[in-house]
Amino acid sequence: MRLRMLVWPLVLLLTTPVIALAGAKKTPTPRPIGGLTFSDSYQLTVVNIDAFVTDKKGNPIEGLTKDDFKIYQDGTEREITNFVEYTHDVYRTLFATPTPGLEVPKPTPTPGPGEVSRADIKPIFMMIYVDNLNLRPLDRNRVLRQLREFVRDNLQPPMQMMVVRFDRSLKIVQPFTTDPGEVQNALRSMRMSTGGRKTRDNDRRDVIDMMRKAQDQENASGSGITGTQGNYGRAYQLMKSYANEEANNLAFTIGSLREAISMLAGLPGRKSILYVSDGLQMIPGIDLFYEYSSIYHDTSILSLTTRYDRTDLFKSLVSSASSQGVAFYTVGAQGLQVVGSGTAESRYAQDPLSSTVGTSSYNDSLHYMADSTGGRAIVNTNNFSAGFKTIGHDLYNYYSLGYSLTSAGQDKIHTIKVELTNHPEYTLRYRRRFVEKSRESQVQDRVMASLITPVDDNPMDIDIATGTPSPATNEWWTVPLHISFPLDKVALLPEGHDYVGRVIVFVAARDPDGKQSDIQRQEHEVRIPAADYDAAKKQRFGVDLSMLMASGTYRVGVGLLDEVTQQASYQTVATSVAPTR
Repeated sequence: MRLRMLVWPLVLLLTTPVIALAGAKKTPTPRPIGGLTFSDSYQLTVVNIDAFVTDKKGNPIEGLTKDDFKIYQDGTEREITNFVEYTHDVYRTLFATPTPGLEVPKPTPTPGPGEVSRADIKPIFMMIYVDNLNLRPLDRNRVLRQLREFVRDNLQPPMQMMVVRFDRSLKIVQPFTTDPGEVQNALRSMRMSTGGRKTRDNDRRDVIDMMRKAQDQENASGSGITGTQGNYGRAYQLMKSYANEEANNLAFTIGSLREAISMLAGLPGRKSILYVSDGLQMIPGIDLFYEYSSIYHDTSILSLTTRYDRTDLFKSLVSSASSQGVAFYTVGAQGLQVVGSGTAESRYAQDPLSSTVGTSSYNDSLHYMADSTGGRAIVNTNNFSAGFKTIGHDLYNYYSLGYSLTSAGQDKIHTIKVELTNHPEYTLRYRRRFVEKSRESQVQDRVMASLITPVDDNPMDIDIATGTPSPATNEWWTVPLHISFPLDKVALLPEGHDYVGRVIVFVAARDPDGKQSDIQRQEHEVRIPAADYDAAKKQRFGVDLSMLMASGTYRVGVGLLDEVTQQASYQTVATSVAPTR
């Protein structure tokens, strides 16, 4: 199977709107009208990098100043123009609910320039991602019990959490909320669901047992382990079959994680994914290759590690996450591992080297995802509460370092390096790159984000109306969509005897199961005779689209971008297509 990112096509048919205009006898001299004031200028952007500083025990370090840090973009040092230290005390004080008769204590002073106000606080979004495809049920439930305590202790304004699960497709269990009870209930609802790792563990153990059994039989017969070509070939084929299946599952998983990143990309503020899994192998089946080599004395088999190496998938994943400002906090639910021992279901102990390689391979990927995006990894431990405590520190204790960037107006990836020059004894973490996004990319990200959480940003007063669906085929329905906005919200430039503006419409849709369309883009020209503008500006301009959807309920997100002013507006609407008959 392939990951179904596009689950229904959107056909956008842009029709020419009809606007009743009052005619005028005299044509005035055209001038720029409507929309926001604009001029030729360059855009100055402040890039903010969050830096986490801890001691050797993982405790946050407070009290550093701007002079303790240096920041580099693409190898060139940049001046730190914005510097703020955030602490848990500051968050608690600024967002505390006042109790009548009690004075709210003032926060502990921080050494940033100026006082931190509530307006300075960025929103915090955390997606709890439970990877059922790569989890054993017992491991998952053990972690979720302690994860619920983490939610109770840390979910407070300005933070929001959502819960998703992955079973070969990504499903939203709980949309973003500030209610700890809703998140805890969503985590409890997963206790009885199956986990895909258990089945694959059995398959893997069967391959090892077959190898070891053949070894016993052939050694007992005196023919030697390489004496029977049938067992040799059968083991090879079973091993490759297992590695192929693992590689296929890994492709599904990485694709789903990339989808999760895209869901968060358009959200403002700090974003993270708390990823719960029994780990992923960057080289699927690597422990079996070492087991085979040990039993059959065939080191050439290790060349398969190159064929099955999926490191590039992980590099692409963390590059995407880091560029979008999404940090991974990874949890190895398998806990503390004892290598080289057998299990109750198996007669044979695994070769110590292959067992060590296998255990490390599952943990290495979790370390890599976290380390490359400025997050943390909780692996090879049964004390998840201690690990969750360190993640809690990250949510509310960090330094925000800002520097000025003259925007290039296009998508561009920049590498980041931060140095803590005066304190080599401390550990420093931060994201290693960011994407300088074009305005169109920013709007597309916000539209995708609007499918999972409200985006209250509609300065152009756009409105969406859905029409009655009509059958297109036995499985698909055509759904009319009408998008309108006041003409005086769009910038119009003189062109001959007309005033002309140009807008870009972006549309995407998502169903409750998490399946969503690709974003669709359409350009449209707004042309008004200069003589008719006074009458036209009192009316709404309409764009008609047609969407092709399967039956179900959907959330439709729309973004409108004025090409001249670069102003954008967002709106969503719910629609139901062909209810069950």
